[in-house]
Amino acid sequence: MSVGFAPAMVVRLSCRHLARSKASMAPTPAANLRVSSQQVQAYRENGVVHLPQLFGPDWVQYLREAFGQGMQRPGKYAEFISKDSTWETLFENAQRKNVGMFQDQVFYEEAVERLPDWVPVFHSHAAAVIAQLMGSATVSFFYLHAILKRGGSTAIPWHQDLPYWKVDGKQIGSVWIALDDMPLAASVRYVQGSHAWGLFRPRHFVDHSPYAGRDELPELPDVETMLRAGEANALSFEVKAGDALCFDSRIVHGSPGHPEADGPEQRRVALRFGGDDAIYCDRAGETAIPTFADPA
Repeated sequence: MSVGFAPAMVVRLSCRHLARSKASMAPTPAANLRVSSQQVQAYRENGVVHLPQLFGPDWVQYLREAFGQGMQRPGKYAEFISKDSTWETLFENAQRKNVGMFQDQVFYEEAVERLPDWVPVFHSHAAAVIAQLMGSATVSFFYLHAILKRGGSTAIPWHQDLPYWKVDGKQIGSVWIALDDMPLAASVRYVQGSHAWGLFRPRHFVDHSPYAGRDELPELPDVETMLRAGEANALSFEVKAGDALCFDSRIVHGSPGHPEADGPEQRRVALRFGGDDAIYCDRAGETAIPTFADPA
């Protein structure tokens, strides 16, 4: 099995970019797009790097409109989370309930049918950026993760992304794009260098229960204790709309939630990509994101 992504979900850097209605939204050719050596070093040593204004105002407006369409047509894996969420209410439609947090996963083939406005985003310059940061000659699109947090939303516990997925490799990363300004108090926190710690057992966000059948992985260390003892350091960033956080799928991260009960909505989109060494990994037990091996 050569790639850990369904064939219809794969987008190569060499693919034809979709036509754009505005020149400022046209993807920058990979050959002309460069990240600095300092940014590459930060990504590889820390596991995360902040790239201010990676997406300009026209892109931000387009992403906001696409996000709105996604809220109106959520997929079957969309989650609607509130402080009192249970397994029975987790998948209730956000239009019927004032939830604190909404998230949806959008795959390439699905987007063509359900949310075509997302397709140009898959072909954006984000792929070339993450490829350079990872040191990969090629990059494949995995899926898009749309996230909305409303005022007073609950915190997201410390976790890694990779153990939730049926893919593996050191060159798997995300381009997280802010669609709204986000103060430091609401920022995602990343444990510096924790992408080198190995993998840990995933847990459900809604009730913190461990994933079934994943006993092969150890429990995540007590990150808060480590931070208080000076044994680890957390990085966080104040971001503006259009900023991107690029991070390794193995880094330990979490979010304090939206601290202002009456604060504005905060939208963000994470594009997940795999590089040269990304492979399908049929992990035993429960996984969060449906993934299929390439039969070729």
